Amino acid sequence: MQAEGKIIQLCHVTRDLDAALRHWTQDLKVGPFFVFDVPALPGQLYYGEPTEVAMRIGFGFSDGMFIELLQQTNDGRSPFRDFLEEKGEGLHHILLRGAFEESHARLSAKYKIAFSGTIPSGERVAIFDTRAANGSYIELLDFSESMLFGLQLMQQASAQWDGVTDPVRDMASLAPG
Repeated sequence: MQAEGKIIQLCHVTRDLDAALRHWTQDLKVGPFFVFDVPALPGQLYYGEPTEVAMRIGFGFSDGMFIELLQQTNDGRSPFRDFLEEKGEGLHHILLRGAFEESHARLSAKYKIAFSGTIPSGERVAIFDTRAANGSYIELLDFSESMLFGLQLMQQASAQWDGVTDPVRDMASLAPG
């Protein structure tokens, strides 16, 4: 995985996660992907206004690069929906790895927060609207030790993957035992 202060992830938004998973695993030989549903969680904000966004997500690795495939599964206002309407499917955001508070303060001074809230495991997330600067968004995540451990397990699964067997897995398959 990429070091502190580096781009750790590329996130592609899609209208059809299953089709995206087939493309990434079969055509690009990236995987395996670990898939899970994210319900609309309390406290989600879209440009500072309350919203409710549900998603289906696939996480995988290509060597040290963390890949996220994201399909919004409801009609809540979001930068994901905006991007699909404006540009179609593709690279939506990059994720910077670094101290959340410091990076948040630095980016907040220059860019609007398009989406914020917490993820199911409780970590804070903020997605900054940097489209005018780079054509996409920048995401910050307040990484916990357990999340970093889960990412390490996914990266290990990628390093050991034969390119064929179980290309799409449930996130629960990472749990020990």
